[in-house]
Amino acid sequence: MIKFFIDSLQIKKIYNLRESKLSVAILHFLLLILIISFPLNLQIIRSSGWDLYNFTAGMRETYPSWLPDDLPEDIEISRSGMSYIDTESSVFLTTNLDDQDLYIVFSPLVDYQPTDRSLVFEPEQISYYDENGDYMFSTGYGRTQGVISFYNLKLGTQSEAVNQFAGVIEDAFSGFAQFRSIVYNIGINLVLNIIMVSVVSFLFVFIRIRYQKVTTFKDNIKIVIAAMTIPSLIGLLFGLIGVMELSAFSVVIFQFATPIIAYFAIYKGSSIKELDNKNV
Repeated sequence: MIKFFIDSLQIKKIYNLRESKLSVAILHFLLLILIISFPLNLQIIRSSGWDLYNFTAGMRETYPSWLPDDLPEDIEISRSGMSYIDTESSVFLTTNLDDQDLYIVFSPLVDYQPTDRSLVFEPEQISYYDENGDYMFSTGYGRTQGVISFYNLKLGTQSEAVNQFAGVIEDAFSGFAQFRSIVYNIGINLVLNIIMVSVVSFLFVFIRIRYQKVTTFKDNIKIVIAAMTIPSLIGLLFGLIGVMELSAFSVVIFQFATPIIAYFAIYKGSSIKELDNKNV
């Protein structure tokens, strides 16, 4: 695989990689997917993940009347969990990014059964339920910054209370959002590039050098995968620089450069030696 990678950096040698094992090319392809995904993954980490749900959008925009005055003042939230004295459940209504109803529930005894889209605060975790009241996933309080006392929230301004309370939710779900977003990004790149490699490899079957057929579909798969290497490394460089506009532009470079490099690799590589009649 190391030789495959090194030879992929030289256009004249890419053509000879058609003789490599397909398994080696596939492993190289998977490595390139990780490299291609890196610039956006880095942005995802820096921004705490694509907020797939954005639970706090409504409360940050509208400042709900219940926050902070109606919050149970005996509750404190920290990295170790949610502590409380009163065991009764409290339910409040806000909206998410899409202006959909989102219920905020404090349920110390975990005896509350949601019937709508809800965030349920429990002693050890926050659980999310969808619009049908079906459980989706949970996350702990491990990313909470300091100790958030609801009693102290009531002593400050509403703006401060909204920022601190929304921060608890955002900190809790940021790790999940990062993981989900990174997996989502890698998955999209994997599917799109499988399609690209397949389509380009099929079209290159019709390439003729000196009126002769020079590669098969299987050969082209290896050649196109090898041709992805240089554009992928350029995208990685842009990602390390950290400029979002350059990272976005690297996608354009990749899409245009890969077929061009593959074409020149076939043209230059196949013209080095005479072709046999069996390749006609």
